[in-house]
Amino acid sequence: MVILIRKRALFTTICVIVLGIICCFMLVRLIRPPAKSSHRLVAGGNLCSPLQSSNETVSVMNQESAINSERFQRPSKALPYPNSYSFKNFQKENETPPLLEKHFDNPEDLILAYYGILREASNMFGYSGGCGTIGLSKAPYPYAYELLTKEMQKEVSLNQFIDSFEGIGYTTLLKLIPAYTPSRTPARIQYYMVEIEVITGIKVNGNEEQYEGSQFAYYYGLITTEKTSDENWKIKNIYYIPEDFLCAPMHSWFYLSDAIVQIVYGNNLKLIDKIDKTEHKDDMIYIYASGNGKSYRFDFVRLTNGYDILLHEYILDNGSWKETNLLGDNWKNMKLTIENNQLHRTLTPS
Repeated sequence: MVILIRKRALFTTICVIVLGIICCFMLVRLIRPPAKSSHRLVAGGNLCSPLQSSNETVSVMNQESAINSERFQRPSKALPYPNSYSFKNFQKENETPPLLEKHFDNPEDLILAYYGILREASNMFGYSGGCGTIGLSKAPYPYAYELLTKEMQKEVSLNQFIDSFEGIGYTTLLKLIPAYTPSRTPARIQYYMVEIEVITGIKVNGNEEQYEGSQFAYYYGLITTEKTSDENWKIKNIYYIPEDFLCAPMHSWFYLSDAIVQIVYGNNLKLIDKIDKTEHKDDMIYIYASGNGKSYRFDFVRLTNGYDILLHEYILDNGSWKETNLLGDNWKNMKLTIENNQLHRTLTPS
């Protein structure tokens, strides 16, 4: 009888301990849920809110008659950005991590390798591109994922990274340009403007006869790169902004480089009196202006949708162009930099 009572007491004690452990585990889960990205991811990057227009209206100097222009109504005929990297440069037979043995000693090579790998990746399960398999399916994604910093990997799991490419059959890099680096930025951090083109399939729900054709989408944004402790460059963050093809040119001025220079630097900041000349070179637009005895240069990149995006500001100093930052808090969102509030208004998953 005593033995039976002891067994019951022991069983009760064990049950209490187990229940206590379960309760503690659930409490910890409630207080600190599993790490996951709180942002909406598209093609491996944080999707940000679109450009915001301004309510200010004014006639602008040298504004082109663009309402009927193909600049705003059709994608460009631009070739992909030259890239010697491909997935085959890195593919291993034994796919146990780490998958990448190459270290990148400069950020541009890192970014080219990243998009070179993604160029042959596709995540088309449940989607149709009109024919059979596309590219090398999901095999390249883990390789591209290894080019992200450990901190970014903590925010975005490999599965989340792959899922962000859902329905995308091709990813093509169109532009890669060094972006403005704020003066207090550590030397181990560098920023780059990118533009990508993706081709998406249609979700067919198992019925191939419902296929309605592929679609093109364009994104531009900013990539933050970081030199890690082992002197290897990695991607610290990616911000993408979707490109709109149905807004310009009849709804404001914020997509026109000459209007931005006149309205922002002339009418509002009172820095310039006139635009002296404008130069076009490939996708870049260089606007030279002067005022109050000083000379300025403003560098814009023209996106596929025709928008001009401000990247750099310069002031002429002793015969050479010195990069500067003139916009202040009121106008800083006119320039694509890490200080742009737009990049930090990332969309949340629906």
